[in-house]
Amino acid sequence: MNRRRFAFLIGMGLFWVSDKLRADRIDEFAATLMKSTESNATRERWAHKENRRWRWFERKTYLKDQWKLTGVTTPINKETGEPYTGRTGYLDESLVPRELRNEYRVVVQKPVVEEVGSTVADGQPDPARRALEGRPPSQWLRSLEAEEIRIWLKTIEVPEFGVSGMTFSIHLTRDHFFDANKIEGLTVDEQAKLHAAAHYGY
Repeated sequence: MNRRRFAFLIGMGLFWVSDKLRADRIDEFAATLMKSTESNATRERWAHKENRRWRWFERKTYLKDQWKLTGVTTPINKETGEPYTGRTGYLDESLVPRELRNEYRVVVQKPVVEEVGSTVADGQPDPARRALEGRPPSQWLRSLEAEEIRIWLKTIEVPEFGVSGMTFSIHLTRDHFFDANKIEGLTVDEQAKLHAAAHYGY
């Protein structure tokens, strides 16, 4: 239960008590409590940030009528999951709302070596790749540019295959080894179908 919901339940309880006892002061206290908690909840916000190697969270606080950066969590290496140790003074990641942390969690995967000697033609699914949960897709598929991928996706039918706790874009680049530049510009639906194609063995 988060702080906002807890305060709401306490406030509702106090309203109920005040109604039963006809106590105006309790009623005023409950309203003040709920109002102050609401204002505090809107004075802090978090955002996920990343570059090619690291990911981190930034905290902004509403101070003097504007949002100001008031902290950054320790950067985490996207390949190894190890924290940056070059300096100190970072915020603990446990301060970040759990929902946001889960959405961008880093799951370190052991690299999968491209299978050698496949006899399956380019553009065709391979049972060996499918057995590897689509990691990695064929070199042919990973070599295509976004517009080529878009055209090719219209020619295939694959069962849906979702992701959990992350975006398709993050999953495709981190776990299926696609080049971020080559899938930039694809819509979410196109990314979803590309992900399904990888799992289908293309």
